[in-house]
Amino acid sequence: MFNLTQLLITLSAALCSGLIGVFFNYRQGKKKELIRLAEKQHDGLLIELKDLQIKLYKLEKDLDEWKQKYYDALQELIHVKSDLEESLLKLEHIGVHINAEDILQIDK
Repeated sequence: MFNLTQLLITLSAALCSGLIGVFFNYRQGKKKELIRLAEKQHDGLLIELKDLQIKLYKLEKDLDEWKQKYYDALQELIHVKSDLEESLLKLEHIGVHINAEDILQIDK
């Protein structure tokens, strides 16, 4: 009976040790799986970040082009306004001379 008890104790110890080993292997597997998942998500986020940086660069480039178009149009507007003011002054000057000539012709 002593041998049977010893045999049961040995089998119980082996069974417990096997279960503990399986439990730790399971936990390590889960941990590795979580690490792989985190790395995959990290890589995905890095790719998404690069895509967003590219989009931002394109938007900044478009914005710079539109700024340049705006400043060119503003410069053209200033030039046209200056030409218009000059033309108005010339017309006003011509109008004053015409009025003066009309007055002189009336006096004759």
